[in-house]
Amino acid sequence: MAPVQQASVASGAPLVQIGAFDSGAIAESEWSRVSARYGELFSGKAPVVQEHKAGGRTFYRLRVAGFDNRDDARKFCAALIEAGTDCIPAVAK
Repeated sequence: MAPVQQASVASGAPLVQIGAFDSGAIAESEWSRVSARYGELFSGKAPVVQEHKAGGRTFYRLRVAGFDNRDDARKFCAALIEAGTDCIPAVAK
C-alpha cells in the first residue's frame, strides 16, 4: 500500500480525531478504511497523523483536516458518531 498523502495544518486549524494507534502505518491503514467506508462524507478531507508521547509510550493520532471552521468539524464528527464511528473535535497545535 502506498503511503497516505497527509495534509499540513496551521496552528489553530479545526480537526477531528478519529483514533490513536500504535504506529503511523496503522493510522494510515485506518484512514484508508474509514475514508472508503464513508466516501462522500470524507470528500475534500485529508488525513493528519501526529506522533504523541504520553505515559511513557508513543502513539499516533489520526486526525481529519479540511474544515472551514470548528462548527464544520463538530458537524462532521456528529455525522461520524451517528454512523457508528467515534471521534473527537480537536484543534491543531
